[in-house]
Amino acid sequence: MSLVTRAQEDMKKALELVSNLEQENPEVKNIYGRLCHNFPILVRQSGLCQALAFSADKARKEDGRGRAHRLVLNHVAKILGADDALQAVQQADAIGYIHYTRRVLSAWVYFKRFAASVLGVHTGGRDEG
Repeated sequence: MSLVTRAQEDMKKALELVSNLEQENPEVKNIYGRLCHNFPILVRQSGLCQALAFSADKARKEDGRGRAHRLVLNHVAKILGADDALQAVQQADAIGYIHYTRRVLSAWVYFKRFAASVLGVHTGGRDEG
C-alpha cells in the first residue's frame, strides 16, 4: 500500500490541469501563466475571497482574459474540492477561510512551476485587465 501526500496529489493535479492548456491559444496561455504567478500575491495582499472576486469579475468577459480568469477559478475550485470556489470561500467560517487560504497557497506553488515549465510563462507581469 502506497501513501500519497497531499503535496504529491496537488502536484499531480496541477500538472494535469496546466498540461490541458497546452492546446489553448497563445493569448490565453500567456494570461493564465501570468495569473498563476500573480494569484498568490493577490491572495496575500487582499485575501482569498477578494482575489477570487477579482477573477470572477474579469471572467465575465468573453475574450482571452476572461477565459484565463475562468480557468483560474476552475482550478482553485478543483483544489478546494468545490463546484464554485468563490461561493465556497464566501460561505466558509473563519477557520474554514484560513484553511482554504492555506490550501490554495500551498497548492498554487505547483501551478506557478508548471506555468513556467509547461506553458513557458516565466515572469509574473501585471494583469492589467
